Amino acid sequence: MIECTDKNIWYVKKRRFKNKRRFVVLLILISVIFGYIYYHTLVCAEIFNFCVDYAYSYSTEAVNKTILNSVSDSVKYSDLVTVDKNVNGDITLMTVNSIKVNTLNKEIATATSNILKDKLKQGIPIPWLTFTGIGVLSGYGKTITFKTVSVSSVNCNFNSNFKSVGLNQTLHSVYINVICEVIIEVPFNSKKVRTETSVLVSETVLVGKVPETYLNGNLFN
Repeated sequence: MIECTDKNIWYVKKRRFKNKRRFVVLLILISVIFGYIYYHTLVCAEIFNFCVDYAYSYSTEAVNKTILNSVSDSVKYSDLVTVDKNVNGDITLMTVNSIKVNTLNKEIATATSNILKDKLKQGIPIPWLTFTGIGVLSGYGKTITFKTVSVSSVNCNFNSNFKSVGLNQTLHSVYINVICEVIIEVPFNSKKVRTETSVLVSETVLVGKVPETYLNGNLFN
């Protein structure tokens, strides 16, 4: 014969309650860990992918607008490079106007940064289904204005290349590279996006032999 007392029943109930509470705590812990992993691997990836496309688009737009306003036809090849020739018409020396180049670098970097900041302040429209982290749903639903994207830095540098276009005729093209770094921030995560846009600033056809030193290198480095 088994005797059951109130004390034993209370002990069994207490033990069952503890086991149930442990199970609930474990279930919550697993759910939190799974949710955290899902958020970081899928949700953040979809948000970042969406913002990266806009970052490239906005950066390119800012650079082109800056070049159009700051450079356009106002900068001539002779403003950037001085070419010296000998009596035979061959090129002996090519000198970069470093003061002009540095001034343009600063002006373009500042103007691009300002335009890009103003553009990003308006926010990036992200369809709310993108936040589900499901790729096939990304891009659908009403848009949410995402305003946690900011400009980290904007830097410029000049480079050039030479191309033969005829007998003793060389096309010298001068480009400016604008490197924009944008930070995309979401809760508990962030990503830095680097975009580089190269724009033709000026070019000219050099008549006469160009030394190999210039042909095989970058005049602006």
